[in-house]
Amino acid sequence: MSAAHINKLFRHDIFYEDKDAHQALLFQRVACFCFYRKIHAGNSWSEKH
Repeated sequence: MSAAHINKLFRHDIFYEDKDAHQALLFQRVACFCFYRKIHAGNSWSEKH
């Protein structure tokens, strides 16, 4: 995902059905992790280690 997509996902909660709550919350955690670590499609994972 691009940096703009990560930023939007961080700032806006996603809506989901109760049956999808676990998967949706995991996805939201990944978005937060990527936002704080500045990881997105425009950079290399190896640069962050």
